Amino acid sequence: MSQATPTKLSADNAALIAVITAAIHAAIEAPAKILSIRQINQGQSPEAARMAWALEGRRHIFASHKLR
Repeated sequence: MSQATPTKLSADNAALIAVITAAIHAAIEAPAKILSIRQINQGQSPEAARMAWALEGRRHIFASHKLR
């Protein structure tokens, strides 16, 4: 398991961390401690990243259905 190298916190990064923190709090309706945030899908085109999210959404929908 590789460790992410910490980067210098810019104003944009601070705002993004605040948004992620608020989203987590709203989703789980409880305080949470964020241990790390890292970017995924580095090197992918925006279209490929959107496709990955679409596939994950479909996987989630299919997983919620009961098998007969």
